[in-house]
Amino acid sequence: MPVKATDVKLLQDYIEKGWEFHIIDMLHDLKPVEIAELIEALDEESRGKFFVLLDVDTASEVIAELSSESREDVIDGMSDKDLARIVQDMDSDDAADLVGDLHAERAERVLAELSPEDSYDIKSLLKYPEDTAGGIMQRELISAHPNATVDEVIAQIRRLHTEINNIYMVYVVDNRRALVGTVPLVNLILSKPDSTMAQIMDLDPLTVPVAMDQEQVANLFKRYDSMVLPVVDEQGFLLGRITVDDIVDIMEEEATEDMFMLAGAEEDLLSSSVVRNASTRIPWLFVSWMGGVLASFLIREFESTISRVVGLAAFMPIILGMGGNVGTQTVALIVRGIATGASSMNFRSIVLKQMGVGVLLGAMFAVMLGLIAFFLYPDEKRISIVVALAITISMSLASFMGTFLPFLFYKLDKDPAIASGPFVTTTMDILGVTAYLGIAGLLLF
Repeated sequence: MPVKATDVKLLQDYIEKGWEFHIIDMLHDLKPVEIAELIEALDEESRGKFFVLLDVDTASEVIAELSSESREDVIDGMSDKDLARIVQDMDSDDAADLVGDLHAERAERVLAELSPEDSYDIKSLLKYPEDTAGGIMQRELISAHPNATVDEVIAQIRRLHTEINNIYMVYVVDNRRALVGTVPLVNLILSKPDSTMAQIMDLDPLTVPVAMDQEQVANLFKRYDSMVLPVVDEQGFLLGRITVDDIVDIMEEEATEDMFMLAGAEEDLLSSSVVRNASTRIPWLFVSWMGGVLASFLIREFESTISRVVGLAAFMPIILGMGGNVGTQTVALIVRGIATGASSMNFRSIVLKQMGVGVLLGAMFAVMLGLIAFFLYPDEKRISIVVALAITISMSLASFMGTFLPFLFYKLDKDPAIASGPFVTTTMDILGVTAYLGIAGLLLF
């Protein structure tokens, strides 16, 4: 349930009065994610005062749920030693994310406070790009030798269950730690106590290369309906695992990123400062501005055409606008298709299909716009033919460009969502003006 304004106000009042007992009592029945939502709703100063009242176990879960801004607020006033205690209690992937966001000097100080084993785990994760399998995996897992018995592995799970969350799978490794098989937890429970891992393991487990992009990892989880997958290096050595809860976060992150791209932004501008908000949008808007300037020069070249048939100017906004709308819609469809694995489909068939859609839509609106032009300018009936042809061509080209540009960026190993917004609309403004006034010049004079 969403955080209630009354709860936030009450908590704020307790914090201001220093009523720690009342605060602790208020948190008694709340889950970590609900506590994180309360912290997000507090002001900057209150966040830190509130967070220090949490025990280490709760704090390590809550801090993983916080936004970057709130996380900075709660850790700024903490000592390196206190922060290290929280980091040590976190899953290695979340701990690596937290340490990776710290300034280099503080990160080194916090790592120095950790045990050698925990410090090594976090450092080993930090060397991978954060948007790859290595950057999102966690080191905690249950592994066993092929000769280990079911009884021995179950005893190991009982011993480590408080340190390792979400145990879905046992990973069978050889003496070099190369992955040779996997045993689902349910199979382990149903097997005879004296059976060995070699006897019950899956000999051909699905694995994730450590350098695989996180979006491709998410597609693997979706395709094979997996709860957890092992991460291996080029030699097949087991490095860690990725669980489905991390994949949910990735899917949300990728979807959000694509939405911002489609809107012509690179980040969540609602929570950024005015200067940051403006500076982030300038490059995208500059693309549109340059396209507009170029379109203005093109219109100037057709100035004599427009001056001789003034009615042409009346239909320019709708022709350009409809082309831009169709292009943006097509981009959204193609970007979504690529994100969900449709990139494996035949490029030619996709282009032809979208071109067909563009022609059909263009023809429908051409009839309507042509009739309007016919009645508005009865003395110059050829205008109706010009606008009908122009809107058909504009919407057909928009469908083509909206399909072609995302695939082009995808083949160039760039985010296809970059092809959205400013790029499509700017391209369609230029092509639309050229097509419209070019047709007018050919048919009217």
